[in-house]
Amino acid sequence: MPHPAAGHTGTSMNETPHRHAELLGLLASQVGAGGELPVYLQLRRALTRAIQDGQLRPGDALPAVRAVAAALGLAPNTVAKTYALLQDDGLTENRAGAGTRVLAGDPAGPQGGLTELRRLVQGLRAAGISDEEVRAAVEDGLTERTLPR
Repeated sequence: MPHPAAGHTGTSMNETPHRHAELLGLLASQVGAGGELPVYLQLRRALTRAIQDGQLRPGDALPAVRAVAAALGLAPNTVAKTYALLQDDGLTENRAGAGTRVLAGDPAGPQGGLTELRRLVQGLRAAGISDEEVRAAVEDGLTERTLPR
């Protein structure tokens, strides 16, 4: 089996089903209808963490939309929506017929920062902070950056 350092960026075919099963188990423990966030955002947060924590590495394939939907009891469109958001976040690349793969790059880069901001906003909402208060705080931060020093 090729080593990742030798140019292989994904997992071998033998490892993929096992890794997907582990990932699906992790997702099932973090995503559910009883959460404070909609399930597609819970799934997005769980997959983002898996990427940022290195559980999913650059080149790794995410499980098929239908497999995630079946494992979590979700509609396939819900999972597809989450996968599209991960691509918008710059964390994955979706290719028709080839699936979704984790992109190489620094998840702590600019897109990672936006992902973190979204996660913080979700946490603030869950803590009862109003959207107006969050907007005011962001505006304050943007204003501070543009003031002469």
